[in-house]
Amino acid sequence: MNAIGGVSDSVTQALHVALNGLDARQRAISSNVANLETPDYHAHKVDFEDSLRSAVDHGDLSKAAISVTQSSAATRLNGNNVDIDFEVLASSENVLRQRLVVQALNNKYSLLRTAITG
Repeated sequence: MNAIGGVSDSVTQALHVALNGLDARQRAISSNVANLETPDYHAHKVDFEDSLRSAVDHGDLSKAAISVTQSSAATRLNGNNVDIDFEVLASSENVLRQRLVVQALNNKYSLLRTAITG
């Protein structure tokens, strides 16, 4: 992973990877909700946390990957397996995680601004 703007450390890079994963998850959740009644639609799931953790542990954030898979949960009669209750909860949790990551990035950049300007 390249340094972001030439002033990035591994923590900042990891936060950017996490934000990308959370964005992908939010897109999947939105797609799942939009296809709630689409026959034979299978919900998508996004996973990146294990890959990010492993990449951080090995010191190589370029190895972090976002995987999107189809849910193997049971389907309704129309072949659709989107669970709206789960999706609403997952969306709320994901938004909170996004806010935390953005706040952490803001704090990192604030420290950098303070170091530059004094």
